[in-house]
Amino acid sequence: MAHTDQSIDTLVSVSGTLASIGLALVAILVSKTSIDHIEVIADDIFLFSSLGFLFVVVLGYLAQKRASTTQATKLVTAAEWIFSASLATIVIGAVLMVYSEL
Repeated sequence: MAHTDQSIDTLVSVSGTLASIGLALVAILVSKTSIDHIEVIADDIFLFSSLGFLFVVVLGYLAQKRASTTQATKLVTAAEWIFSASLATIVIGAVLMVYSEL
C-alpha cells in the first residue's frame, strides 16, 4: 500500500484519540476502590497500548517532517506496525475487562 500524507494524518489523528481513550480507561480503573487481578492486568495492557499509540504519533510526526526521504517510508511502516500491535493489545484488554465482570 502506498503511503500518502493523508494516511499519515489519519494514523496520527486516530492514534492520538485512542491513546487518550486508553489513558482514560487506566484512570477509571485506578480510581476504583477494589480492583482484582484481571483488572490490574487490563490496566497495564491499556497503559502499554496507549504508549504504543503515542509512539505512533511521534513516528507519524517525524515521517511528515522527512516526507521526501526514504527514511519516511520506514517510519510510516514502523508506525503502522506499532499501531496494529497497539490496536490488538487494546482489544485484548477490552476482552479481559468484559470477562472479568462475569
